[in-house]
Amino acid sequence: MRRATSGFTLIEILVAMTILFATVVTGVMAFQNNMQNSVKAAEVTHILTQLDTVRSNIKFNLQHDGQTSGSELFSQDVEIAWQAEQIAYLPPAPFYDDGLGAYNQYGQRYRLYAITLNMNYGSTQRTFNYEELVWDETIRQAASP
Repeated sequence: MRRATSGFTLIEILVAMTILFATVVTGVMAFQNNMQNSVKAAEVTHILTQLDTVRSNIKFNLQHDGQTSGSELFSQDVEIAWQAEQIAYLPPAPFYDDGLGAYNQYGQRYRLYAITLNMNYGSTQRTFNYEELVWDETIRQAASP
């Protein structure tokens, strides 16, 4: 004769608790991972929003001061270090002069730089490599009366 059972056995409760615990741990780990990714994405976005301002500042420094490196730039808590290496010193494209009936060539007026830009914010660091073409400001100043 069998007894009627009116509850769960200890084994059934332990199995149910193990499944529940595994589900909760998986959910918590996924939430933590999501939060870390969200912070990282916010840091990258903050760096990228400063990029245009920093590039303009670098171009200004290259054109007016001839400065080819900098490490003391800060833009909204983003630490910036950059290095520029001159690649070429180029003239503008030749143009056709109707009065002479020939092509006229200007002297060298443009400087082409290879720039390495490092930006740090929080735990995120990004490096950008690009080329910048700037007008030689010394020629314009020498040519003006």
